[in-house]
Amino acid sequence: MNAATETGGITVSVTDGIGRLILDRPSHKNSLTKAMCLELTEAVTRLDADPDVAVITLQGADGNFCAGAGLDQFDQVLFDGADDGSAGPGTDRLSEADAAIRATRKPTVALVEGICMGGGWQIAAAADVVVASTTARIAVTPSKLGIVYPRAGLERLADRVGMDRAKYLLLTASEVTPTQAEQWGLVTVLFEAETFAAQAAGVVSTIRSRSLFSNVSHKRLLDGYAERGSGVDISEDARHAYEADWTRTWEDFRTGPDLAEGRRAFAAKERPAFPWTLPEDQAVHL
Repeated sequence: MNAATETGGITVSVTDGIGRLILDRPSHKNSLTKAMCLELTEAVTRLDADPDVAVITLQGADGNFCAGAGLDQFDQVLFDGADDGSAGPGTDRLSEADAAIRATRKPTVALVEGICMGGGWQIAAAADVVVASTTARIAVTPSKLGIVYPRAGLERLADRVGMDRAKYLLLTASEVTPTQAEQWGLVTVLFEAETFAAQAAGVVSTIRSRSLFSNVSHKRLLDGYAERGSGVDISEDARHAYEADWTRTWEDFRTGPDLAEGRRAFAAKERPAFPWTLPEDQAVHL
């Protein structure tokens, strides 16, 4: 929808139930501008609301994922509005895009090839699944430039790799091998470059073929469980909401159309055609 220019853009397409988002600024290794962050936030929210979309993918143009916040637009990306005379540090547009990806009700998959550094890793790791190629070059690089990593990225890094490895990655800004990235939890699964396109497409297609009711429910419940164990002070109301969500989901599962279709297809030895669609009013978060 949006052709890339020197300022970059987000290319959006929908095919066969898959909404595809491409970070499209190849002249700058797809580093993010303010405009790209705003477009990404809007596009992922729109795809999440699109009834024709069951899974959302995120990738970079021309063989690289993302080099992080573009230094040519650094202040606008991380401190937007800070110099307009208003109080406060401004708005972190990169972390707004991160939050939009995390808030989707539908499954999200990041497809990582080539450079994935700094804020680029934060954006990739906001997805539910990170599928990486052996061409991936991954590093968390803020200390090279005197930058403090955004809070969402820093906390996710510690959750994914553990405190000591998070410190190592941040303090050294060292690039890790693709194998290390998989072993440490920086990416979910690693495929050889020669077969990456086919293998990654297979993962996305498989998620697309599964019950959307199951996928949306599992994602929501896991996110709720993770929030309870994150050390965040969870209110009693939030705890009750989580328990109520489990009860409601279990009841909906027992009587829902996807279970009936799954049983029918299994008995008939056919591929199921799950009919459930996402209600527009279903809460994104508890």
